[in-house]
Amino acid sequence: MCGAAALAPGLARAASDLSSDTDVVIVGAGAAGISAAHALAGEGVRHVLIEAGSRVGGRAFTESETFGVPFDHGAHWVQNQERNPYFNRAKASGHRFYKATEAYRIFRDGAEVSEAEAGRLWEVWDEVYGAITEAGKAGEDVSAASVSPSGDEWAQTAWFGIGPWEMGKDLKDFSCADWWNSADSVDWYCAEGYGTLVAEHAAGLTVALETPATRIRWGGQGVEVETPRGTVRAKAVIVTVSTGVLAAEGIVFEPALPVETQEAIHAIPMGDYNHIAVQLSEDIFGMGEDGYLLHHVGEDGEAFGALTNASGTGLAYCDVGGSFARELEEAGEEAAVDFVMGKLRGMLGGDVDRHFVKATATAWTADPLFRGCYASAAPGGYPMREVLRRPVGERVFLAGEACHGDLWATVGGADLSGRDTARAVALAVAG
Repeated sequence: MCGAAALAPGLARAASDLSSDTDVVIVGAGAAGISAAHALAGEGVRHVLIEAGSRVGGRAFTESETFGVPFDHGAHWVQNQERNPYFNRAKASGHRFYKATEAYRIFRDGAEVSEAEAGRLWEVWDEVYGAITEAGKAGEDVSAASVSPSGDEWAQTAWFGIGPWEMGKDLKDFSCADWWNSADSVDWYCAEGYGTLVAEHAAGLTVALETPATRIRWGGQGVEVETPRGTVRAKAVIVTVSTGVLAAEGIVFEPALPVETQEAIHAIPMGDYNHIAVQLSEDIFGMGEDGYLLHHVGEDGEAFGALTNASGTGLAYCDVGGSFARELEEAGEEAAVDFVMGKLRGMLGGDVDRHFVKATATAWTADPLFRGCYASAAPGGYPMREVLRRPVGERVFLAGEACHGDLWATVGGADLSGRDTARAVALAVAG
């Protein structure tokens, strides 16, 4: 199942009778909200799950209408197999699920680099990686840029790979300590799309779609969650929207959240990361399925890294991150596609245009339901992740990838955060 706004079997598009009295309201039907709903159901706790958008899955969204093949608008790499619940779900799904390969082609000035040049890039990459690791391991809550070596002709390329391409942020914008305290992982792919796995996990849940929470009152003994379709009263609320939405005050809290909670929201900001997807009629990259394409990055930092021929579909995910991703998103889809196509022509010549079928670009930062890709601590913000997880008045609970201790920025982390938070809420409302 990979429809653009398709619902997993058993989902209600918009529950027609939003209960005005329940135990728990879950705000957001992404991976965290879905997991929280399953956990509360398992505990026999009455709950209502509301979602501002017209679909489930949040930042994990797969559709086939654009290209005729599964296209992941957001999450694509299935990580952390030992702990990510979606790893076993993918294995049991019947979809093609397989380990990622590590084939690379690297270009500079319109030509593929020599083995020696590629070797130098990986040496510099390891030096930057090692410097951030050393600082993070020592507990230095400073920017990755402040400790990373520079000056080498390949330094900017390594900075791009570790920062914008991996983190969705420039090196100056994330904390070494937070980076160090994230789980290592091996990547796997689901050919039908990560978003498909998440939507299928929502099967059987009742979700009130197109029902945003506009205001949450928590000053009394319980909570009141205002929506355009009425107010839901409950003992507690689990809020799974992104820190970007919270920082932009997409939901009004009355009274305002405690100062330390607000500080934590702003200390764990969203990054910027978009797929500029290009469909080609033939695999002109010559790496088979799921190869990686990288080019030398100059001082301007204007770069993309590509996953080519994803799952053999002919799609190339040409990904941008950090401040340049914001600039391209503001410039619009046409500018984003033009940038990528120009770079590809410079690397691969006329084959790019001969085999071009279609292209599109995502725009996660501008989307008011998300305001970015995934969250990581700003320099100095690492201790605030624990603050973000603290319940407010034993009535307001935040959950999602940003709240997980070391699986942040992952779908698995969001799932586990939703599950664990729901279990804590079940105990709280029972008392």
